[in-house]
Amino acid sequence: MSATNDNHPAIQSPRTWLVSWMSRSKNLSGYEIDGSSSARTCYMLHAILVVIHVVLVIFYIFHWEHRVTLPFTPMNNDFWPVVLSASLQAFYTIYTAVLLFLTQRLAMSRTLVRRLKLTAIHDISGAWAGLGSALSSIWRQIDIPASWWAISAVTVYLASISVLHVTSSTLLQFQTFNTSMATSVSTTLGWPNDSSILNSFDVNWGSITASLPVVNQLPGLVSVGLSNTTVYDTPQTNSMAGHAIVNSTTISSRCGFLPNITYSVDAGMVIVNSLIENGTFISMQASYPWSDQVQALVPAWSSLSNNFTFPGTPGVALMVSTLFDIEPSVQQQVAVPVTWEIFSNGSEAIDQYVVEVYFVQCSLSAVTTEAVLDMQTNSLQNPAAVSQPSMQWEIKQWPQWTSNDWQTGIARALAYQVGSGYSFYSSAGMTTGNLPSVPSIADEYIMSSVGLNLTAESLVESSNRGRPLSTVTLSPGKLEAAIAQVTAQLIWTAGRIGMSNGGLQYGNGMAYVDEQIIALRLNLLFAISASVIMMILALCMTRAFDASSDNQAAIHDTGALQLMWLGRRSAPINEVLDDVEHPTEANLRRAGMIDVCFANKISDETEELGGSTDSLSFRRCDLV
Repeated sequence: MSATNDNHPAIQSPRTWLVSWMSRSKNLSGYEIDGSSSARTCYMLHAILVVIHVVLVIFYIFHWEHRVTLPFTPMNNDFWPVVLSASLQAFYTIYTAVLLFLTQRLAMSRTLVRRLKLTAIHDISGAWAGLGSALSSIWRQIDIPASWWAISAVTVYLASISVLHVTSSTLLQFQTFNTSMATSVSTTLGWPNDSSILNSFDVNWGSITASLPVVNQLPGLVSVGLSNTTVYDTPQTNSMAGHAIVNSTTISSRCGFLPNITYSVDAGMVIVNSLIENGTFISMQASYPWSDQVQALVPAWSSLSNNFTFPGTPGVALMVSTLFDIEPSVQQQVAVPVTWEIFSNGSEAIDQYVVEVYFVQCSLSAVTTEAVLDMQTNSLQNPAAVSQPSMQWEIKQWPQWTSNDWQTGIARALAYQVGSGYSFYSSAGMTTGNLPSVPSIADEYIMSSVGLNLTAESLVESSNRGRPLSTVTLSPGKLEAAIAQVTAQLIWTAGRIGMSNGGLQYGNGMAYVDEQIIALRLNLLFAISASVIMMILALCMTRAFDASSDNQAAIHDTGALQLMWLGRRSAPINEVLDDVEHPTEANLRRAGMIDVCFANKISDETEELGGSTDSLSFRRCDLV
């Protein structure tokens, strides 16, 4: 720029001003232009991070994140939380790496254009190497304080980045919780709405009873809908997690001796009549049973009255040849002696063995209640309590009997003669042409449930020395539990195999589910604090509001190459460091407590094109 003789500025022509501006533009450092762009990018990225956290705080206040839900399944519970955590960590690691690069570059550039102690510049540059170096630089300030504020700011900034790294994986989490919303689902009924269908003649009880030994060995996941003596509704979907309220029906039994027994034992057959009341009889007949056996029978009604109405079978009628713990007076009323004639070994002599046979009636009852079902395992969470079993044997009287259609169906199913493969021939029956005693599969299953071994008894009967000797004492509780369990399994199997296979169709129902789902949860306390602190410190360390626009650093970093370059061009620094005899950290820091400013001044005066050079000067810079 030229001046007039009276020292007033001369007025430039437009052409002269344009040439001057172009000359300055060519002499401007590329780093100065790039630094302005980096500053805008740095502040913008910090602001975006804060805005993201503020938006998430708003979501957290109104719990909008809970609307993002996933069904509770093994994949959603194990896979997606890991993906979310890894994605958040990757995002924050890359994002904070960019922030650290820009902030460190700008902060060092602003530091170098300010008048600071040379030791302070050294400590600030070392602090940016990492959180450990920053803490070490703070420790050095105790001995030789150079710049407490700048070192502390760098340390807090790096600590905030570490906080974001640590908390990033838990910022958004899929957590499991129970919704208060009741969701309805379709169910398959475990007990028919109309229990009278259990007495339908369309049911193939032969195939159903034949499956009893198999059902008892099924694992829990296969026999869903059946738990001991309880049948229950099962959901038609397993895509949900939680607990459903379903109907469960628990079956119980009460057993006792038939009253008022009259009998006829002849030619291998036992015929029994039980007088109920007013000339009404229950009649049953069967082949001689071997010892320690249980067989189901179908009783027939008869009456001396012409106005008799068939009431249906009152439960399950059984013929039992075990021992009973009863009083002798009771035994005389209910026991039917059956004589087995067996030839002695190697002779024509006949040995006679008397087997006491008892006729037992077991009534059935069903109680339907609500139960809690685990949707994932289809298992009951609160199984129904087992009813208190009978402690001693009693003779049942008519008022104690109950009769309904479904009991009649179960009694007929248990008496269905699907042979177990075992036969017991009596000599009296063989000579008269009567059939042997053939326990059914259902009989064998009941026997195994109460601790009897039909296979062992068959081996005894078929051997030359086999004798019908009862050795097992049967308690009422064992028999009641066995009858209730086999009834529940028959009802469950009939409903599962379907009508096409000879079973039944119980129908569908509805259940309400307290669904367990996975929802997003926010943890923002540390993240929002760290991002705000980082933005404030970035603005302060880079002097965003008071940085001089015409100053730029002669060097833009404090690496080894830059320091070697300074050593060749900075005479004052060389003079100070020449006096250090032992280059320890403390000695060098003490010697570096001089004011320096590595700034270039871009002159506002007109310079000839291609003739201007930036110069390094130790002059007055912006004061700290």
